[in-house]
Order: sequence, then C-alpha cells, then structure tokens
Amino acid sequence: MMPKFSWRAGLVCGLCATPVALLLALFSAGSGHGDYVLARALYPIPMLTTLLTDNTITGLSVVMALTQFPAYGALVAPGGRTRWLALGLVHVVAVAAAFSGVLDYFEA
Repeated sequence: MMPKFSWRAGLVCGLCATPVALLLALFSAGSGHGDYVLARALYPIPMLTTLLTDNTITGLSVVMALTQFPAYGALVAPGGRTRWLALGLVHVVAVAAAFSGVLDYFEA
C-alpha cells in the first residue's frame, strides 16, 4: 500500500521537481535546434498544445509546463495508488500522442 501525503507535500515535491525537469527539457530543445525528446516526454500536454498555436511554444505552453509537476503532486499525493496509476496512465497516453508524429515540427 502506498502512503498518502498531504496535497501540500505533493505540491512542494512538484515544485522541487520543476526546475530539474525544465532544465532537462530546455537542454533537449537545444535552443530550437534539438530534438525535443525530453520536452515531449516530460511535458507532453504542454507540447501538444502547440498544435493549437501554429506549432509555436507560447505563454500557454510555458504556464502549463511550470504548473504541471506541482499540480501532479498536489493531485496525487493525498490519493494513494489509484490516483498515481490514473495520472501515470494519462501521462503515458499523452507521451504516446506527443511521439505519434503529430508534433513533426519538434522532431529531429
């Protein structure tokens, strides 16, 4: 059985993970000349929103990326195994979509 934590603890963990994930995603993007693999893997939903903004990473995508991991933590920490599995499934489906070829502009 997975322990349950407060949403605040989850939020703090998410806030701590965000700078590391952002640096990895930016490294993968390579100043616009990279393959965006880590950006698509870590931030699939913000990357998929570029389909709505003419294949451009806009403020919407950036805000979504900045809030993703804190929101993940706050949502799943108090919920135990079921929430972790549900979030994991949503994230995996989004990653599959991000690597399905629809984001061809962000592929090497």
